[in-house]
Amino acid sequence: MTAADVLPEAVVYDHLINLPNSLKNLGAYNPNGWGLAYYNNDGLTALRGKPPANTDQNFTLAVQKIAESSASIAVGHVRLATSGAINIPNPHPFVRDKGGKFWAFGHNGGLDKNKLKTLIGAEYLADNPPTVGSNWDDPNVVDSDLYMLYVMKCIEENGWNVISGIAKAVADIRAVDYGAMNFFLTDGETLWGFRLGYELYYYYNSTSSSQYSALASQFPKDTQDGWIALQDYNLVILTKGNPPIVIDNVTTIPEFSPSTLLLMLLSLTLLTITIHRKKKPYQKRKKTQLT
Repeated sequence: MTAADVLPEAVVYDHLINLPNSLKNLGAYNPNGWGLAYYNNDGLTALRGKPPANTDQNFTLAVQKIAESSASIAVGHVRLATSGAINIPNPHPFVRDKGGKFWAFGHNGGLDKNKLKTLIGAEYLADNPPTVGSNWDDPNVVDSDLYMLYVMKCIEENGWNVISGIAKAVADIRAVDYGAMNFFLTDGETLWGFRLGYELYYYYNSTSSSQYSALASQFPKDTQDGWIALQDYNLVILTKGNPPIVIDNVTTIPEFSPSTLLLMLLSLTLLTITIHRKKKPYQKRKKTQLT
């Protein structure tokens, strides 16, 4: 998962195919399909496959498409199914149209679907059909789809303040469920990564010729080599042209007013050397599926 003005082609190939712990190689241990999504001037494109990434030629073709697309953000996931339907193309990253943006979300862990449905509520569930399954009571529904939906509901209810919404969602779910909750979320401009339950790392390359940030559940080389481990309840925020910002415990964010939160984040940003670049306007989403 990376964020840059334009992702370096070599980084895309290394993280997704070439390195020992690339997403393709991790497909051998996560055999229930793969999913990739990227944002460029054409909007959001999602690419998916049912076979394991390490054996599916379409995965390699999808990576080539991303590398040549001038993408600014790309996210990917290989699935070891623990909830819902198995014999489907990997539904991660889940994609939803909310607040005038297309959001992409991936989850590493397992949560109780009934508890999530109770938190979300019948009305919001009815207004937002599942990605997989004919209705929310369908056994094919994936827990991660419900997880994303509750995160998005909380963001919406907090006036589209993403950090406050994530804070509420995490606190509410943790109060009723002790499953692993690692996730990534992006709106095409920012990439958020949250750790609770499993390992999660981030990386920042600050060289002017190849500046980018990355997030991964497993660092792609055999050695950690500059990847920084997040701790439980950490939220890392990756934006184009800026160093990562890490919030130590996102569940404390509701203690701050929106204005105080904004000032805190600006202060954190000003403590680092930043290179600001113009962001491109958001475009309409485009979907593609490879099977």
